Amino acid sequence: MPNLVGSDLQSAQDAVQELDVFYSVSHDLLGSRNQVIDSNWIVCDQNVAPGQRVTGDVEGQIDFGVVKREERCP
Repeated sequence: MPNLVGSDLQSAQDAVQELDVFYSVSHDLLGSRNQVIDSNWIVCDQNVAPGQRVTGDVEGQIDFGVVKREERCP
């Protein structure tokens, strides 16, 4: 798993798709807003540590904590 903290959500999703994980989830760290345009959200944390080996078995289990591009990570 790459370190995707600081990436925009779209790029993070693209990166995990290159690992054959085609479904990941994300959540708003500052509320309950939906991430409609993924490139407008920045990854603040991830639940799978960088360097951890991932396979398609983690489908839907990778979770990114995000904020809008103009906001600061909590």
